[in-house]
Amino acid sequence: MLVKNLSLKNELPIFALSLLLGLLTTINVLYPFALLAAFFFCIFALERFDDFVILLVFYLPFQLALNVAAGFDVASGRVLILFVLLVWTFKSLKDGRFAINFSLQTLLVCLFLFFAGLSFLQVFEMDRAIRKMLVFLSVFPLYFVLTSFPPSKELVLKILKALFAGVFFISFFAVLQFMAQFIFGINPLFSFFAKVIAPVFYGNSFAAEVVANPSWLVNVGGITLLRSFAIFSDPHIFSFYLGLIIPLLFSFLLIDKESFAKDKILGHRKIIWLAFFFSLLAELFTFSRGGYVGMVASFLVMIFLFRKDLGKIRKKYFGTVLLSIVLALFFFGQAVLARFVSMFNLREGSNVERFKNWQQGLETFCGNFFQGVGIGNYSFFLDPTTAYRTPIYAHNLYLDLGAELGIFALLAWVLLICVTVYELYIFGRRSKDAITSRIALGLIGSLIWYSAHSFFDTSIYAPNILAIFMVVLSLAVLVIRCVKIEKGRE
Repeated sequence: MLVKNLSLKNELPIFALSLLLGLLTTINVLYPFALLAAFFFCIFALERFDDFVILLVFYLPFQLALNVAAGFDVASGRVLILFVLLVWTFKSLKDGRFAINFSLQTLLVCLFLFFAGLSFLQVFEMDRAIRKMLVFLSVFPLYFVLTSFPPSKELVLKILKALFAGVFFISFFAVLQFMAQFIFGINPLFSFFAKVIAPVFYGNSFAAEVVANPSWLVNVGGITLLRSFAIFSDPHIFSFYLGLIIPLLFSFLLIDKESFAKDKILGHRKIIWLAFFFSLLAELFTFSRGGYVGMVASFLVMIFLFRKDLGKIRKKYFGTVLLSIVLALFFFGQAVLARFVSMFNLREGSNVERFKNWQQGLETFCGNFFQGVGIGNYSFFLDPTTAYRTPIYAHNLYLDLGAELGIFALLAWVLLICVTVYELYIFGRRSKDAITSRIALGLIGSLIWYSAHSFFDTSIYAPNILAIFMVVLSLAVLVIRCVKIEKGRE
């Protein structure tokens, strides 16, 4: 009798699932497949949570858009991050403990979110505030989940490999995209991305706004070029993405050949070189002047940090990459250089507009110094008749944060970057593990690039970039904790 009861107990869920699948088949033949896919998806997330999170990190730059309703598009990565948060919460409740990392970075992240929430007391238009806050609430949880894992070099390397795999495919596609205009022409290529790529990756509403106000084209020396932006909505946003990862690739190039041979989890050295080469070319072809400033600032800092290790770069690979970039610059270098030099032309049209944007942002910030005008309300404050998706920003992350959220949120954000860079430098130098040390210094390069670029553009409301930033910030916290464990301080 006991055996029969146990058998019945085990078969009941299968019977119920079969009954449900049969019922769904009568409604629509595709429903059972969707239910089964969702079922196995959830099982995989529960049983192999670590691997699921790593796959999510890889997926972040490829986010498909979900057209939830007319005028409302959601990046699928945001939904997946909330799903990961749900699974993490379930597993934590099951284990009877929440493994929250209590670091200075976590405190500053919480303070930033607190002041962002506090800005609701000042908002003029609540719908915009809610939508922007939902971006934060659906992306920032990724930081808390990633930093809850026990810190280990193996975990850090797995996350880095997911980032590197993503940037390899994206940057290779971006270089092909840029070169394709010289074969097929700009107009057919522009039309293809506007009609095929944009709706899939941006959503119908956002795609329409992007195509109506495109930044895909650039005029350099009287020549119009289609910039590289891959599947991102904007070349500047794409440049932010590349800037967060290129310094990490560079830091990997300084790991000696023997370490790659011994530690298989490091991956293949040639793949790292290829990813670095294509991502650097893709960055040049964005023609993002803010990105160029971030790149120069980052590499100057990294050359100083890695001054003793630069001789370890294999000359064979370095020569190949350098020669390829020189050849690329031979054909397009004049355009790249002209774009960079135009930054210093105070009469150039986009520079004049940027100065006006900075002035407006500074005036709004100073006029609402403590409380800001409310999250997502900067455009409404300047022009109440403007539509939600109209791209009105200060084109400076620090002015945008100060104007919308006030001085305290801005200070929390700046301190978050500064404290993280400082601790990475201190603990990176103290680590006896050469690989951990190089990753720590590479993360400094990523944060410097992001911070310098942020003087010219704002990416904090771009879900894909904010998510990648959360991954980089989490990596920094994990690396710092790894060194603390190594030193017996945690």
